[in-house]
Amino acid sequence: MSAIKKIAGLIWALMGAGIIPLAIMQAMKEIAAKPSEENWIFWSIVIVVLTPIIAFSLITFGVFALKGEYDVIE
Repeated sequence: MSAIKKIAGLIWALMGAGIIPLAIMQAMKEIAAKPSEENWIFWSIVIVVLTPIIAFSLITFGVFALKGEYDVIE
């Protein structure tokens, strides 16, 4: 079970690092398709606020899992 948790930790950390460029590419694509003020505001909030929170959380959980912090849950 410990090996599965470490593999999941690696996947979480990679997802956290990979979500940043994917979110930026999606924002550029959506803004280019419909360059309205509403679209700019929405994607600015997604990129500036939500993406760092999600990416940091996934990377943190991944690193903890790789270190073995979740091997023994009491």
